[in-house]
Amino acid sequence: MARRILITNGDHAANALAAHFPDAEILIWRDVLVEGPVPGGVDDEALADIRAQHIESAFGVRDVRSDFTRRDRAFDEINPSDRVELWFETDLHDQLQLIQILARFRAQPSRPALALTLAAPPLLNHIDAMAQTLAPVTEAQLAEGAALWAAFRAAEPGPMIDASSGDGALPDARNAFARMLEEYPGAQDGLGRIERNGLLAVRDGALTPGLAFRHYQQTEPLPFLGDLGFFYRLEALGRGASPLIHGLPAGGIARAAQSNMTVEYTETLIELTDTGHAALEGRADFVKLNGIDRWIGGVHLNNANVLRR
Repeated sequence: MARRILITNGDHAANALAAHFPDAEILIWRDVLVEGPVPGGVDDEALADIRAQHIESAFGVRDVRSDFTRRDRAFDEINPSDRVELWFETDLHDQLQLIQILARFRAQPSRPALALTLAAPPLLNHIDAMAQTLAPVTEAQLAEGAALWAAFRAAEPGPMIDASSGDGALPDARNAFARMLEEYPGAQDGLGRIERNGLLAVRDGALTPGLAFRHYQQTEPLPFLGDLGFFYRLEALGRGASPLIHGLPAGGIARAAQSNMTVEYTETLIELTDTGHAALEGRADFVKLNGIDRWIGGVHLNNANVLRR
């Protein structure tokens, strides 16, 4: 029997869709592809291992690999006779998931009928309107999804830079690439956009990580980063020989999550160091002072490979 399967991101969107469409099956695509390694040259199983290890160690989330296994098993069980609808937002987080899914479908010798609908976040506020704009996924969209997924996982930023400024069948994904490129260290301060806006939030009076996150969210026209991802970025600024933030708990959000202390973490008092103020004023370079070890898609930024925007 043919099934109607809705693929989306996150439990909030999934619960809202399940309430609207009780006869449909919901497949939740969970991965924070904006953070951590997404290397090319490895198969889906190996990539799931890499992604799960990073998410568990960075954010203190448990059972990530088993969740990926359930997700992939459900994906593999989709039949060509099923109807699959892709319900996603236009922000960076969702667009990276979308191109991963399109790349997987394009690799299949036979695939189900696919439809796509997009809306600005939050998805749960737009379900009725999105249902009216569901449209068949075209071959051009499948091909572009696969090409963009390969560009995102490339070991150097050139392919993503080229894709971010081009025209194509997935304009929202290309716009998302342009936003992702803003995470490369700045030429003068060594800060990505999330890091800079996080520091600005603290400087302007956000005295705790929780308040800083709320302030930061207002700086994104299309919010895409969850609180754990934001805290993880702040923690990078609190480490090294010349930290920019003082007061973040030892062990970071990962330890707080594992010990059920996330509320206490979000309410910890923090402040900028003198170096933090200097970085915001263009008088200090975080990367030169502390080095770097960060992945942006398939690009590994490290002390021997410092790439800037």
